[in-house]
Amino acid sequence: MIRSLVIALFVATAAVQNPAAGLAQPIYAPNQIPARGASVEYTVTINNPVAHLFDIEMAIKGIREQSVSVSMPAWMPGAYRISDFAKNVQDFQAANTHGQMLKWQQTDKQTWRVDKQPNDDVNVRYRVYSTQLTDQMADVNGPATFMYVVGQKHLPCSVKYNSPGGWNVYTGLEKKGDRYIATDYDIFTDAPAFIGKFKVLEFEAGGADHRLVFSKPDLSMTQEQVIADVKDIVEASMAIFGKLPYKEYTFLVKVQPQTGAGGVEHLNSTRITVGENDFVNQTPYRRFLFVAAHEYFHLWNVKRIRPAVLGPFDYTREVNTHLLWVAEGLTSYYANLLLLRTGVYTEREYIDNAGLTIDGLQHAAGRLVTSLEDASWNTWTRSDNADNTAISYYTKGELVGMLLDVEIRARTKNQKSLDDVMRYLLENYANKGVGYPEDGFLKAVETVAGSDFHEFFAANVEGHREIDYNRYFGQAALTVRPEKQAPTIYVGVEFDRADGNLPRIKRIVPGSPAEKAKLDVGDVLLSMADEGLTFDNFRARLHSHPIGATLKLSLLRNERVLTVNIVPIEFADERWMMVDMARPTPDQTSLRKAWLRTTAN
Repeated sequence: MIRSLVIALFVATAAVQNPAAGLAQPIYAPNQIPARGASVEYTVTINNPVAHLFDIEMAIKGIREQSVSVSMPAWMPGAYRISDFAKNVQDFQAANTHGQMLKWQQTDKQTWRVDKQPNDDVNVRYRVYSTQLTDQMADVNGPATFMYVVGQKHLPCSVKYNSPGGWNVYTGLEKKGDRYIATDYDIFTDAPAFIGKFKVLEFEAGGADHRLVFSKPDLSMTQEQVIADVKDIVEASMAIFGKLPYKEYTFLVKVQPQTGAGGVEHLNSTRITVGENDFVNQTPYRRFLFVAAHEYFHLWNVKRIRPAVLGPFDYTREVNTHLLWVAEGLTSYYANLLLLRTGVYTEREYIDNAGLTIDGLQHAAGRLVTSLEDASWNTWTRSDNADNTAISYYTKGELVGMLLDVEIRARTKNQKSLDDVMRYLLENYANKGVGYPEDGFLKAVETVAGSDFHEFFAANVEGHREIDYNRYFGQAALTVRPEKQAPTIYVGVEFDRADGNLPRIKRIVPGSPAEKAKLDVGDVLLSMADEGLTFDNFRARLHSHPIGATLKLSLLRNERVLTVNIVPIEFADERWMMVDMARPTPDQTSLRKAWLRTTAN
């Protein structure tokens, strides 16, 4: 997932060839259990879109036991938070194939047990409420829609969609007859669907078909440019990994009024959000290309090259790993690198963008509190003090990926790179249908580079100290340094918008005038020097007062109106930048040229 940032394909093993994808490699080897004639067939019916209800029928066949339990996932792969999708289930019922109603009971927040005769097949019916179903389209999220049979996720699954006339179905699953099929639930649920009338762009690359499906049919764009840019991303990724592991790939693009926010990766598709004007302005269009590159790179990193716990999935609870920085941060690193290799970025733009990423980390209050691996592990539980203690494993993970790539190249005299580490993980884990262990990534780096990287990981992944940027980037003829900005008035607060368009304090910088004045997080500021404040005018009002002069602030704390005095100071912020080294050596120049090449070959 990207910064907000899931791909569906089919499994094949030596024993069971997958007719859907025709691949030689498995996706989830532990799911390769003989189904022995059992299967799960879903039917989704949309009767009245404005009621926001999907009618689901789940035909469970071949389970020869006295009961069967079905469960709704508590979370969605790629979005590492508990969503408890069962909360939107209603009107649950079960019957056998003769139409006789069966007794059932809910055994926990997301599981229903149905009593039956051993030889009976079971038809489960339920409804799912979804605000993503409207009179314009159905935006189907697998884990939020489809229950699974507990203990039987290896069973083959299929779905038929009954939708309003004129609506078309787009999904990563292969269609067979009137059904979309998958070899197991993990693959099945990892394929979102758009159902409606859309703008569709198509292209071929690497012997596979690709579709860009935009939810707004009249979206304004230069279609040839969009196709060319996305195709370049696909081909630049192929240059790293080789043959594509799918026959079809689908970009599902949800168009909204505001600018795009990100996407979620799937096994051979992705769902991305964009703004309705994002394709007519360069900055948001480049953001779209970054998200597309990020989610597409997940095709390998996360969906195939993955920590062991990330597939097959335990949908009942949090699935913790110290390696989300590899899954997401390295994917962000490669997304920008792909845009460099395809010519979307110039080398200078890429370096300047890296400087902005460094600046973002250096202004993160939690960078000396939370390690990169701890940020990964604790993503499921956000601290109430996160503004002061948290870091983004996307941001720091991207930077550590850059450092790691440069360090591998330096140690091997440009003979090896992070590309080789990813290929090693693909060959030794992903192609066997298994994930790598918690120490597997470090061991892969050491194997490829032929040297010990424990000190690197201790400093940059496990540790809490500042990154020594120049220790690494200097090897590529680059220097990282802070530059003082123009001094300005400063009180040391970060704020957001409260009810009534008032400024509300969300963070207080330690040692700042705000801390000395005993301001508190959550305080809503009402007036400054008896002048009313709003979220929009707070900065302007502050900058209209002299530095060092005492200011009277009126604020609302819980239900109390308080007055405090604060003395602003002069403060010059720092902006971190990455710049060219003044007199690089030939080795430094050579490493940089190999690293920041602007072609995929």
